[in-house]
Amino acid sequence: MAIDFRHPEYDKYLPVWQEINDISKMENVEKYLLTLNPHDTSPENRQRNEQYRARAIFNPVLQHTVEGMNSMLFSKWPELEVPAQLEYHKINCDGSGNSIYQQSQQVSLDLIRTSRAGLAVGFPRTDGTVSMADISSGNIFASIQRYDARQIINWRKTNIGYRSVLSLVVLLESYQELGSDGYSFEEKQQIKEMFIRYGKYSERLWRQNKKGEWEVFDEYSPLDGSGNYWEEIPFTFVGAENNDVSVNNPKMKGLSKLNIGLYRNSADYEDNVWFVGQTQPWMSGITQEHINMLKENNMYVGSRNLLGVPQGETFGFASAPHNPLIRQAMLDKIDQMVMLGARLLMVTASNRTATEVEGEREVQHSTLSLISSNLSEAYTKAIQWCGRYMNANTDDAYYKTTMDFKTHSMDANELRAIMEGFIQGAIPVSDFHDYLKKRDLTDKEKTLEQFQEELNVVRGIPDFEVA
Repeated sequence: MAIDFRHPEYDKYLPVWQEINDISKMENVEKYLLTLNPHDTSPENRQRNEQYRARAIFNPVLQHTVEGMNSMLFSKWPELEVPAQLEYHKINCDGSGNSIYQQSQQVSLDLIRTSRAGLAVGFPRTDGTVSMADISSGNIFASIQRYDARQIINWRKTNIGYRSVLSLVVLLESYQELGSDGYSFEEKQQIKEMFIRYGKYSERLWRQNKKGEWEVFDEYSPLDGSGNYWEEIPFTFVGAENNDVSVNNPKMKGLSKLNIGLYRNSADYEDNVWFVGQTQPWMSGITQEHINMLKENNMYVGSRNLLGVPQGETFGFASAPHNPLIRQAMLDKIDQMVMLGARLLMVTASNRTATEVEGEREVQHSTLSLISSNLSEAYTKAIQWCGRYMNANTDDAYYKTTMDFKTHSMDANELRAIMEGFIQGAIPVSDFHDYLKKRDLTDKEKTLEQFQEELNVVRGIPDFEVA
């Protein structure tokens, strides 16, 4: 079996993933427009299709929806708790200068778009034992690598006793091969194989030879910080529903199809406007004598010259009647996208009922809550694997994105009532502290004891005991 074998589920979903990524990133969108008279290969029809595509206007509804949902997911700064040896994750978790916060935002975009991604933890290939001095220098460290759904081409689970464990992951990567001039380069593909054999984890790197055949370029079995072989693959799937090997049906598939339909309607609409949108002057009963007279006197429509019409002739302007069919089709698709939870900035948004707005948000919250939970779980596991490589205790380590996507509204009367109740002693300091945290009026990381100390130094506020 060739190393580039693709899992049947991968082949099934790859076109969907590619379409969603194209539409949500506004890339290669023209290929989703239909060809007019496809059997006509004449230069005239080819030119007409070029103009048809050039006039089409792409409305990036899916892009705004994805970015809006991602903004909600990171509306609050993620929580990160790591030991000192892993503090570098805050500035560079992948070896390319991306912090764990930046990388996790890219992974969440993958999950919102295609509902699937992956995280792999690795350690640099070294000759001999790595000392603590090497690790402390920051030159050698465990990294977390992100893979989108299109890069995870094959996978397999194996039953070991009563457990079902991940035994194979095949990842498609790219690398740059430098040209002989030292400046130019060629982008090429390579395959990373992560597998378990005889209970031991190993890696293979495959590259193509000049004949296009895949050959093993490098192979080794990494050791953890204690010098032991790994008995598991340090790779985790991340999904919009769960983090197992199963492929989740992309949540944005419906919106992507509607966005393509809207684009096609736009192409038809703009083509129709161009074809019949200009006013057409006409004359009836005209003679050749009058035509010659118009030419001799340079009399053209729009020249601001009086255009004389001899007896028996008629001059007028013809314009196409308003045809709202295509425009209505576009509006219908926008309404459908709104119903699916698209975040559109609409002028009429203020006229929608609170129930309608809340209904749209609940659809997003349901998806975002799962994504947030799965993202946090995957990164926490990746951090623990990094800790094993770095000989760091990660029992208390975690990464957590927000689960609170609602904006807490509060008016002056409510705040005044809460303040008065607290000052009068009707509301304990612990409840007051919780209230302020829920309304984002104080740092969520601030403990009750710290809050108590701050109150004690405020002039006019007596010492309070924590209730």
